[in-house]
Amino acid sequence: MRKISYDHRAITIDGARTLILSGTIHYPRSTPAMWPAMMERCQQAGLNTIETYVFWNLHERQRNVFDFSGRLDILRFCELAQQYGLNVILRIGPYICAEINYGGFPAWLRDVPGMQMRTYNEPFMREMERWVRYVTDYLRPMFASNGGPIILAQMENEYGNIAKNYGEAGQKYLQWAGDLGQSLNLNIPWIMCVGGTNGVIETINTFYGHQEIARHFEAHPNQPALWTEAWVSWYNTWGGPVHQRSPEDMAYAILRFVAAGGTGVDYYMWHGGTNFGREAMYLQTTGYEFDAPLDEFGLPTTKYNHVTRLHNVLQEYAPILLQHEPAAAQKLGPQQWIYSYGQGDKQLAFLCNDMEEGTAQIKWENQTYNLAGRSVVLLAGGHEVFNTNQVAPDALIKRSHQPVVGLLSSFEWWPEPLPQNWPTGMQSSTKVAQPVEQLQFTHDESDYCWYSTQFTTGQAVRKARLVLDGVADIAHILVDGKLIATTPTVPLEERGLFDGGNFSQSFELELEPGAHQLSILCAALGLIKGDWMLGQQNQVAERKGLWGRVTWAGQPLENSWTIQPGLVGEQAAIYQRAGSLAQWHGDTTTATNQPLCWWRTTFDRPTAAQDEPLIVDLQGMNKGLAWLNGQCIGRYWLTPALDIVVHKQPVAIRRGGIGEATQRFYHLPAEWLQAKNVVVLFEELGGDPSNIQICRWLQS
Repeated sequence: MRKISYDHRAITIDGARTLILSGTIHYPRSTPAMWPAMMERCQQAGLNTIETYVFWNLHERQRNVFDFSGRLDILRFCELAQQYGLNVILRIGPYICAEINYGGFPAWLRDVPGMQMRTYNEPFMREMERWVRYVTDYLRPMFASNGGPIILAQMENEYGNIAKNYGEAGQKYLQWAGDLGQSLNLNIPWIMCVGGTNGVIETINTFYGHQEIARHFEAHPNQPALWTEAWVSWYNTWGGPVHQRSPEDMAYAILRFVAAGGTGVDYYMWHGGTNFGREAMYLQTTGYEFDAPLDEFGLPTTKYNHVTRLHNVLQEYAPILLQHEPAAAQKLGPQQWIYSYGQGDKQLAFLCNDMEEGTAQIKWENQTYNLAGRSVVLLAGGHEVFNTNQVAPDALIKRSHQPVVGLLSSFEWWPEPLPQNWPTGMQSSTKVAQPVEQLQFTHDESDYCWYSTQFTTGQAVRKARLVLDGVADIAHILVDGKLIATTPTVPLEERGLFDGGNFSQSFELELEPGAHQLSILCAALGLIKGDWMLGQQNQVAERKGLWGRVTWAGQPLENSWTIQPGLVGEQAAIYQRAGSLAQWHGDTTTATNQPLCWWRTTFDRPTAAQDEPLIVDLQGMNKGLAWLNGQCIGRYWLTPALDIVVHKQPVAIRRGGIGEATQRFYHLPAEWLQAKNVVVLFEELGGDPSNIQICRWLQS
């Protein structure tokens, strides 16, 4: 049993102030076989804590059916952390954001009668309390008061981002959430970030924690400054750039925060990992690499090595920091500061240059120092012990994809049938006058939903516009069984209200006069993660598929529509063992670059790759889903990246890969590999699988 508390300066563990150096690892975004090595690397990097969210949407995909197996084994994850001497910060939420599907809420929550999420709403609070009590009881042995590693727990998440939407009802809910945490009797401190309430520590989420620290101490003079999300870079979305943040700037942000009085830092993410299956939020790529210190495969990077040196220094001098009050900033130039702790041989001096660019020359105790832009030099007893701008030569790590030539067998293919050609027993009986959004039918168990109708174009109308006035996310337009158009651009991350125009799509078509069969395959890209993605509508408003008016040449198509959720290949589980019973075709020439096609290939596990990450290079394909040995490795989409800014990012966040696919390489987890392996793809738009390769991820 350990006693966890806090004072105005730091978290205390058994009465001793502790400098928290933490890294976020999300257990579902890796496999259990990866966890021990990552825990060991956390320990070797000088971390004393790891942080994770709890993923309600994955543990309870169906109401009252709970799953804590495999990569959802959070109990085992916490036990391993303890074995490696690591504390755990448990962010229960259950709203977690996290770029995960629906922000961590299970999709069925949307359909609960009377539901309004994250406000004082009885149906929501009833379901939230039921889950929170269930999961905390399940994990009770893991809390520090019972001898486990969990030292802090978080309820809710970044409520300040939506608080204005709900006013007094929102604040009443937030206090209820805080009180719910206290009622669980976990006997550890509770935290909330970016919006708190009575009885909890409010923490910081941002790129540069020192910019928030003065406001924090003013609002919470009796709380320590904890930075629970020190953003190491930014996430990637389909059609957007690949984000990176330099090791130097990351180290500057951490040391600058500590200089100003911060005593708890968590890297978000320390290991980003992979959004397996269909678990990514709307528009989020399958890779959640985040330019983290441990890459997507759990391996160290240059950033890992650089901040490891920083952690070793901070751990050595933590006693000096923690026994003193936060130092007052002493100005040495327009944007240059010094913070001093202790005296004499035990004096720590943080020399800080906050300029974005350019070198600043400053003087301190008869010495001249040249500080690079956005850098901190730490002196101990007058001697330099760390410079955030100097990455040691032996810290540099470079890895690359190296193809394993000739590994894949010849591809086979199987055509996904059009809805009118589905087997009789699978035909839908759902017929409506106008389309209805798809989540009522798919329940988010598939990305796909078919909408079919018939219409006639006269002699005078050959070329006209087909307009879908309410549709999300991607629409593939098939007329008389042929794909003739698809959504031309990647949709926006923040799309606004449903009637604002971003949910309308228009296609110019040229058709022969006469009767036509119109089939629209709608493909979802994941559910939103927060109200702001829908113009501040409550998350319960989320929609997918087709729900608005459809017009051809200005005339509404209001005759009978048939709605068929999912794909035949999905329902038949053609990507699993049942796929061996399907009639796959060996001649690929007729299927290459054809839409709605399933592809299958096999490969033997490379003998030299037992400890090397394997990746599949999907060059030549377009958009769809991928499976390895029956397990979904995620969505793929090789749409080229545009130079767009999706958040108020600082200059230090670099945007790369413009014009190239946002993500071309996809993780094949070692734990899922067998001696003989099967890769299955569902391709929506048509691709050429002849260029697909299995690659090793090797240090070069």
